[in-house]
Amino acid sequence: MFSKHVWPAAGLLAAAVLALAACGTAPAPELASPATIVPVKGSDIPRLELTPGAVHRLGIQTQPVTAAAPGTAGAAEVIPYPAVVYDTDGSSWTYVAVTPGTYVRRPITVTVIRGDVAMLSAGPPVGTRVVTVGTAELLGTEYNISGEE
Repeated sequence: MFSKHVWPAAGLLAAAVLALAACGTAPAPELASPATIVPVKGSDIPRLELTPGAVHRLGIQTQPVTAAAPGTAGAAEVIPYPAVVYDTDGSSWTYVAVTPGTYVRRPITVTVIRGDVAMLSAGPPVGTRVVTVGTAELLGTEYNISGEE
């Protein structure tokens, strides 16, 4: 049996619960996006701008394009094979680091793959830094693929 003082307390408790529940209906503030896709004038390929935190979380690493050894049949440049990205149509690409945290996909022509390097007959110039770790994540960002599909 409840005392007559319990019912007002129960009513206040119910009102407090409802008030707190109403607080949860406000939209959460939007967080800054870790990556921005920026259209490039005159190109179908956008520039990807990542926050320093996103670069760190993805573990993005780069290495420079090197010159092919003299006499290497049809190859002018060499990149690490992990820097090669294949599109659905079979074309090959690599992501170049424009500035720290900014990347653009560039077409390449692979002539041969030897171990862990790809020999190119066309691609970014020697010295250009290409992404060797994080290429799949950049491609997913560019095509807006979250990995939950």
